[in-house]
Amino acid sequence: MTSNQLIVILFFICNLTLSQSKKNVSEKYPFSKATSIMIASFQNLQRVNDSLSIIECIEIPKLNGKVNISEFEQLNKLNKSEYKKLSDIIFSKSIEENIIGKGHCSETGYAILFFDKSGNVFEYIQFCFNCKTFSSSFAQETLKNDDYEKLDLLKKLFDENGMQINVYRKSD
Repeated sequence: MTSNQLIVILFFICNLTLSQSKKNVSEKYPFSKATSIMIASFQNLQRVNDSLSIIECIEIPKLNGKVNISEFEQLNKLNKSEYKKLSDIIFSKSIEENIIGKGHCSETGYAILFFDKSGNVFEYIQFCFNCKTFSSSFAQETLKNDDYEKLDLLKKLFDENGMQINVYRKSD
């Protein structure tokens, strides 16, 4: 076997491996189980009394332990063609911690909701663009707080799908 033949074979093997790994990104959980995906916004206001509300990152709206769709302000269904873009954002680089923080939050929280074939939310990711925090219902080591690049990509995806994100505080 000549060196040129060996180079050609290695080239095809590398291309095959790369194309398979790109396909696998959108087949990762929860994308592999989701029959539909929606982006959503909800109020981050926590009512103290009739005249006082506190703005902080609160947990995604739930009723009896399940995500409560009726509590969301805006819900937009993503086209299947958007799934790969979203998957690429979620499974991209990883930094720092993954906890919901208090401070610098906006009045609106945002979420990505994954629906099963019965129309129920089985997983979600929530985030705040102002305090730069993420939280998810499933183990996800690539969703880390203060990942400005990932948040910018998510903001662009939300904007492209009709959900404008208002960021009141850029960075400290």
